[in-house]
Amino acid sequence: MTFLRPRLLVAVAALAAAAGAAALHFGSSAQAGEVSSSAHDLIAQDGSQPQTMEQFLTAVTQDVDSYWTQVFADQGLGEPRVAYKWIPAGQTAASACGDDSGTLGDSAAAYCPGDDTIYISEKFATDIYDGALDHALPGSSQGYGKTMGDFAVAYIVAHEYGHEIQDELGVFDRGLPTMDYELQADCYAGTWAHSAYEENRLEDGDVQEAIDAALAVGDFDSSNPAHHGTPEQRAEAWQQGFDAGDPSACNRYLQA
Repeated sequence: MTFLRPRLLVAVAALAAAAGAAALHFGSSAQAGEVSSSAHDLIAQDGSQPQTMEQFLTAVTQDVDSYWTQVFADQGLGEPRVAYKWIPAGQTAASACGDDSGTLGDSAAAYCPGDDTIYISEKFATDIYDGALDHALPGSSQGYGKTMGDFAVAYIVAHEYGHEIQDELGVFDRGLPTMDYELQADCYAGTWAHSAYEENRLEDGDVQEAIDAALAVGDFDSSNPAHHGTPEQRAEAWQQGFDAGDPSACNRYLQA
């Protein structure tokens, strides 16, 4: 999970406050392969209950967007704007940050500043949700964390939206190491999760799902310019945001 510079696929393949009563509630994990309203206990902004991964990704994105819209409004900033594209299993999507053929596919989970779009493969999200990637990611393959459950997927969405916030604020222009941006995006994801917690929209196990997912996607390739941070660093960044509940606490990751 990363932001992608135009025409440069950095690391996707390697990873193989809503209004009124229309809030998004998170529930316990479903059985493998299921994406059901009973499993998620979700009510989206339009009052519907997501039945598919496409609907779930959209509902979470809208929830995260509502949070950041309020944060920006409190700072006197305009509403953040971003497009999103969910890629059906076995299909590809044209992207300014695609591979040599200009596309992203089943392993996609990225924000592309070249076309200001969040791309997430429905297969990738489903494999996170039902645990199919539990031991296939850099950290989890080494025994760090795990991936399973709705809040593991929500962590991914909130992380990618964090990169959109970085783009809105112009921080990509600073040319910092990839890890700095990735850890700040993890921290931003934690601040959104804190807002859901404050609104009593989390259940037992949700926080642990996010921490486990952050550990699972950490990597140890510190010599690689695309290094995203170790499992411990990524989990710590998410926890920093969750504990603080304030996006300004995430500025520490861009102090280089």
